[in-house]
Amino acid sequence: MILPGAEAAHGGTPAAPELRSPWSGRSALPGWWRLMARRQRAALNELLRAACAAGPALQALDDAALAAAAERARTALRAATTRAAGAGRGAPWPAAAAAVAELAARSTGLRPDTAQLEAALAITQGRLVDAGPCSGKTLALAMAAVLGAWAGRRCHVACVNELAAARHAAAMAPLYERCGVRCAVLLPQAPDEALTSAYEAPVLLTTARRLMADCLNDPALWRRHGGENRHWALVDDADRVLIDDAVQPLVLSAPGHNPLLLEAVVQAREMAQAFRPGEHYEDRAGVLRFTPAGQRLLDEREGVLSTFWRAPRRRDELVMQALVVRDRFVRGRHYQVQSDPSGAQRIVLGGDTPVAALVPQRTLHTGLLQALEAREGLPPSDPPVVTGRLSHQELFGRYRLLGGIASTLGGLEGELWRIYGAVALHQRRADALAAVQHEPAPDHETAYARAAEAAAQAVKAGAAVLVALRRPDSFRAFAEALRVRELTPAMLGAPAPSPEDGVLAPGQLLLVPDPLLPGLDVRMAPPGTPLLLLQPEALESARAETLFAARGLRGATERRLLRLWPVSPAEGAAPALGRAPAVLRLPLLRIALGLQRRRRARQARLVRRQLFLQEQQLLLQLAFAARGDVSRSPR
Repeated sequence: MILPGAEAAHGGTPAAPELRSPWSGRSALPGWWRLMARRQRAALNELLRAACAAGPALQALDDAALAAAAERARTALRAATTRAAGAGRGAPWPAAAAAVAELAARSTGLRPDTAQLEAALAITQGRLVDAGPCSGKTLALAMAAVLGAWAGRRCHVACVNELAAARHAAAMAPLYERCGVRCAVLLPQAPDEALTSAYEAPVLLTTARRLMADCLNDPALWRRHGGENRHWALVDDADRVLIDDAVQPLVLSAPGHNPLLLEAVVQAREMAQAFRPGEHYEDRAGVLRFTPAGQRLLDEREGVLSTFWRAPRRRDELVMQALVVRDRFVRGRHYQVQSDPSGAQRIVLGGDTPVAALVPQRTLHTGLLQALEAREGLPPSDPPVVTGRLSHQELFGRYRLLGGIASTLGGLEGELWRIYGAVALHQRRADALAAVQHEPAPDHETAYARAAEAAAQAVKAGAAVLVALRRPDSFRAFAEALRVRELTPAMLGAPAPSPEDGVLAPGQLLLVPDPLLPGLDVRMAPPGTPLLLLQPEALESARAETLFAARGLRGATERRLLRLWPVSPAEGAAPALGRAPAVLRLPLLRIALGLQRRRRARQARLVRRQLFLQEQQLLLQLAFAARGDVSRSPR
């Protein structure tokens, strides 16, 4: 939304940025990434064969001779990379990869297999590797980070959350130390004094949100140590970081004052009362569109607005926002009205559905809180002024190389290619998931009761129980069902995650929220403890459910997954399922849930595409402003 008095975020005359389009230098044809993958596979296979051939000779060396061989490989790699201006190909790479693999085996006790060695080499080539669940992704990513550091590049390892970063640092610290590579961990709560030291480390473990915040808060630090086409970005759980979390950009704001917007929000609410769905506007995949009748009604009633807001684009977005607030937001479900210490009431956003899903059009987010205040009859608060904005797409586009690894990238290859220019490499692995038992349930309450009873029986038999939940209110309801059966669960997600999180003992019950599943490595103490995986509700995506089904693969001798399917998650399907024969309810429920997930995925893809296009449009406007081709005054 274009606001009065909008100026450049950082002040002054910006330098002309590098312009990119969604297909800059890349073909937009569907499936083109497959041709690129086949072309790059031959070169990768040559590097892998050479690295595997060098391995046996290194295994025969003692520690001193191995250290000397590793130093020679490191020196040769640094020299070759400098001469080739950072090209990730050449003879030194297989020797260096073989040396790192042997050092990993002696320092961590985990000998990399051929697939992990292939994944490490592919990441250093700027590939995104689909390694499969429980495939040793952490070791492969750490080997790639060491190779990048040996090549003279600072590697920023972006983890999906702080739990994954802490676990990576604890598990791979012996490897980094033995390879002579300093590794720093930068969590969201780290003090500002630790920034410079962390960014000077050859390998930095943190989250994408922390990288974005540091890039906006301290651009000078970022230019010195953070990127600007000099360093590497290595992404763990690339599907979550580059796709799922890329819907919401990071926005920095400061207190502001905009009386024109506050007045217009109230006026737009009055205008919206006359608009009826289907007649004046339509909802297509979560995006509002005015019908011809709606356009005529807008022209008739725009006199209510002040002159600035009568411009067609501003007027339409303002009324759309009022309609979204009127039709989609439910008090108690999507937002709360709370009292502050002074007794004044205020709006608090939060609930089962994120704002980005309720309002996929990013242009409607400015003034959204004020529109909710107008709806509730509260005094409007001053809207903040945006001082900085950065998306995942723009952040990772600033690095010299983008590589990563994930448990699954199925269905995401085209978007990863078009937006990030990254080619996916699929590794063939035999799936060894838990034996799954599906059970339908008429509602969430029944599903929680059945899951709690199954947990009680498993605990009584001496098994460990791991429960995955998606909705925030599910924890309270399921914990109450467990208390009835005299069970006290532990919950993952402490403010300061510990590497020991996920170690399960016989009779232990652990609840895990869906967002923390990627960083959870389940281990049994003692080894061989039976494990029951409980899923009382559908998770966010089929990829998340596949990942959960593989938890504990390396530590339990007996694993079983009980997946309950409440009818309510399938929107609009409850009446049809109630009339269907009992034998057909579970297949129909799974089909309805799959259709719902596909619809949400399409909406999320639309949001990411719009966000990326808006970033490019902003760069274009700044480029023209830097050259003096257009006025910087608001239109």
